[in-house]
Amino acid sequence: MKVLLCLLSEQHVPNLLSVHHYRPDQLVLLESPQMQRREAARHFLEALSRGSLDYGSRCHVQPVPAEDDLGRIRAALQEAFGRFPSTTWIANVTGGTKPMSIATYDFFKSHGGRIVYTNLAQPDRIVDLDSSATETCTHRPTVEEFVTGYGFRLVKPAKDLEEARQRAAQELCRTTANLLASSEAAYDGPKLDDADWEKARKKGIELQADQFAFPCDELRELWLGHNASRALTKYEGEFLTGGWLEVFFYNLLSRHADQLGIWDVSLGQNIGTENAQTGVSNDIDVCFMHNYGLAMLECKSGSEGYSQSSGMDTLNKIEAVAQQQGALRVRSFFATTWLDVLDKVGNVRDGLKRRANMYKCTLITRDQIRELAELELAQSPTTVSRVAERFRL
Repeated sequence: MKVLLCLLSEQHVPNLLSVHHYRPDQLVLLESPQMQRREAARHFLEALSRGSLDYGSRCHVQPVPAEDDLGRIRAALQEAFGRFPSTTWIANVTGGTKPMSIATYDFFKSHGGRIVYTNLAQPDRIVDLDSSATETCTHRPTVEEFVTGYGFRLVKPAKDLEEARQRAAQELCRTTANLLASSEAAYDGPKLDDADWEKARKKGIELQADQFAFPCDELRELWLGHNASRALTKYEGEFLTGGWLEVFFYNLLSRHADQLGIWDVSLGQNIGTENAQTGVSNDIDVCFMHNYGLAMLECKSGSEGYSQSSGMDTLNKIEAVAQQQGALRVRSFFATTWLDVLDKVGNVRDGLKRRANMYKCTLITRDQIRELAELELAQSPTTVSRVAERFRL
């Protein structure tokens, strides 16, 4: 029987990858009082289950009464070891506190078994500390596995996400790049008052040809043909009143995911706490996994909308979601067609730039977005390199 020992910590991805790589018969999790309060073991097992590994009945959680007391840590290790004698042990010393890592290393040096470690910068590379041999884990955690390990949930039903994905890929794909590339000005959406704008998003609405305000004949032909009006569904109403920008980025990133080294690109996710009644949730326009971490993109369309308060509010929301995860490997991006995020000489306004830098949030501006759309429409071979540049991949 093969037993894998993991030291629980706030960052669960290295441990998760080691379980997927070794597929042990039995899992032992060393849990400190701090991790017990965070329910780290439960969240970790749930993250494994989201990746189709069920260790609910094959896991022993070994409490460590004091995470900085070497003697008590060794006693906990001895207790866990005694449960599974005469087996093959693998100890992953990546997590836990430093005393927990040191005690585990010393214990298994004297009791036998492999001792492995991963660098957080490359969590898929598993190093054998005796031979220095390196193995590579091929498992790529999904967004769901990532957030579940931190105690969060994807709130939106999978069926709704799949329907949105299909609509984005099939019905709306041609529109988005044209909206960006065919006009010098940003598309502000259909000509509607506030009441009809809200109605279009919630129920759908019938629009006359001139209300669409499309910037080019190709879009008018695509949406209207020779008709004088068209009844929009709720989803089409959401799309034309602002959702088109996130659809553009979703399609762009999805289409080039393999070349960009990203995976599990998602549109319209909602990340929330376990208790939907008392907790909070946040809509994420587009998210994906890169380098075993989560990347989140917030989109704001239209030519106007920026003010010091609106810009800061958007960045504050992005930062709040990133910090909520408590994860080291979360990156954020803010893409907007607002023309007034730039000053008179074409630079990002100082206040917005400073706040974005403070939060380590990458801004993608109207001209940069339009360039990506033009490259995509032209099927340019430089599209991938320019997307990678904008997203710092």
